[in-house]
Amino acid sequence: MKILVSAETFGYGPISTCLSVARELKKYKDVTLDFIGEGIAMEQAKLSGLFDNYYQCNVFDNDSLEKEKKLFKAYDIFLSSENIKGAMFALKHVKNVYYIDNLVWMWDEIPEELGKVKKFFISETFSCKKNFKRIGHVVENPIFIGPIRNMKSKKSKKLKNQLIINVGGASTFMIDQNIINEFYSKLINDVLATPGIEKFKSIIICGGSQVINSLKIESDLNVEVKTLENKEYIKKMKESTHCIMSSGLGNFIETLNQDKEIMYLPAVNYSQLLQIDYYKTIDLGFSLLNWDSFDFFKEIPLYLEEQAGVDLVVENIKKYNSGNYRNKINESVKEYLDNSQKEYFKKRNRLFDQFDHNAAKTVASTIYDENK
Repeated sequence: MKILVSAETFGYGPISTCLSVARELKKYKDVTLDFIGEGIAMEQAKLSGLFDNYYQCNVFDNDSLEKEKKLFKAYDIFLSSENIKGAMFALKHVKNVYYIDNLVWMWDEIPEELGKVKKFFISETFSCKKNFKRIGHVVENPIFIGPIRNMKSKKSKKLKNQLIINVGGASTFMIDQNIINEFYSKLINDVLATPGIEKFKSIIICGGSQVINSLKIESDLNVEVKTLENKEYIKKMKESTHCIMSSGLGNFIETLNQDKEIMYLPAVNYSQLLQIDYYKTIDLGFSLLNWDSFDFFKEIPLYLEEQAGVDLVVENIKKYNSGNYRNKINESVKEYLDNSQKEYFKKRNRLFDQFDHNAAKTVASTIYDENK
């Protein structure tokens, strides 16, 4: 059984979801997996070692996809993790197309053509049913499942006096990468200038290579900067006492039951902005630093078309890049370091236990059973 797999080049979310399912599919001895994509998705796909072949393609561009028509026709199964255009292209050339979406809770619409996939897996870290009722009438075969991550990860018994700063994939076709690179260089140096942060024996800064390779660290602290494969990142995160992170859903679910002191950084895209707002409502004791913490912020509404939402977030990033907000960052980070979140650990674990822990397996077994 040959499966062609793709994930949207939009941070770590789509590709991490994709790899969780790929690991389950690899447990079937007669399944082989190939990957098509580019950017951060291709980078993590190769680091995972889960695929036999890798095909470079801008899967968000119809002309690029058209050039790979012959390749698509060689497969009976296509699996897309939030790669909309790739999935809709595959519907014309591949027998069975499967689609996974982590963000149905926030979309303004679902393309009618996309709704015709064999199965449309709706991953719920946040409840999607209210918004699906509004926009989901085009989906012919929806399946609601839990978060698609490793949900069976145990806590580390050996903690280090270590801080991990995870900026996430931080790469997307929707934003000028130079703006993101400038932002994270500025923000991380502001974080590292916080009095008291020198208490950590080691500090690890990780994320997608486009950001990591551009960082200009000004601190004399013991800082390690690198791009990590997800399993390696999980190991480093679990042995750390403190985590400062981008607010992606993966970071949320992967740390929720790990009893960590957690701080979320300002959003670099629309979904991250809305996710931090949601974290406020569920009151899990996180230290939250979003754009509404700054005096230049203007309200950004729900259910915008994604590019419109991203553009509004980028306006905040540009204002931060052009000003001096080190004191604001230092105050927020110092408050985070000075206050324990331990009283919230049980509440976080109770929420984690409510999730379906077998979503990746459900997706993989559904695909396998329908095509064996």
